[in-house]
Amino acid sequence: MAWSANDSLGAQNPKVVIQYLRDIGDDEAAAKLHAKGGTGQGLSLSWFDQVYGYTGVLIGYIPATATKAVSDIENAVTLSPDQTLKNTRVKITLERLYVHCYPGRGQHEIICEFTGKNQAGGEREEMQFALTTQANDGAAASINGAPIFLGVTVGHNGIAFEGRTINVGSKGDEDFLAALSGSSFRDGLSLLTTVQPALKPFVGLASSVVGAVLKRSKNKQIHSFNLGFDFAESQTSVALRHGSFAIVQTDDHDWDWSRLAWNADSQRIVHKDTGAAIAFNYLILKISPFND
Repeated sequence: MAWSANDSLGAQNPKVVIQYLRDIGDDEAAAKLHAKGGTGQGLSLSWFDQVYGYTGVLIGYIPATATKAVSDIENAVTLSPDQTLKNTRVKITLERLYVHCYPGRGQHEIICEFTGKNQAGGEREEMQFALTTQANDGAAASINGAPIFLGVTVGHNGIAFEGRTINVGSKGDEDFLAALSGSSFRDGLSLLTTVQPALKPFVGLASSVVGAVLKRSKNKQIHSFNLGFDFAESQTSVALRHGSFAIVQTDDHDWDWSRLAWNADSQRIVHKDTGAAIAFNYLILKISPFND
């Protein structure tokens, strides 16, 4: 499965975005976008003061061995991968979802969906998992170490991994959201070293539930990302190693990770010089050893 940044809200025609904001009751944001020129075929630069309009992604790395309350964040694509992780098993958890600004008013209902491939018994099987959470603007969701994939076998080419976030603006989707809040979805997707035929219905259920949610006009994809956690020495792909990865929704071309840090006390990415939280939406994924 390949999710596209072109399906995210920020990639849509301004008229579509304005109507969506009105549909979910965010008339203030709709009026602001309209007043700033969001009526043509292309988004004006002024649109980008709404961070949920960004469609790009930047990846930072927080070492697993960090012991300080405030730790440096490294550029995840300039690191050397850990070659010893080949043919090992890892778990992937969602550590944090920080919302600086999302469309809509009040508390936001958000679906986080993830997919990838597991190397099992010489074959590759599909992985797909989704969870639902809530967050207000300027705050983090009540998530810490939520399991996503448990026991992923790392092949010689690393791990293929995709993710996306979806804003649920419709108030009539309680049944769908309840399905994603059940015990099967709370405990993460447990994987084996052999292909599991029973996994296909679960993967299909996750896909069908999220697909049904997205058919509602008030529910929109906000961000998607495609990460190649691999073993190549590269300036473009993400190095696979144990630790946490900050996935930031941004189109900022002047980004400098050396000016930012991870504050373990506040559980936020902050500016080193001021200590203030960064004004972007992001999530933190952790890759760690898996023990049977």
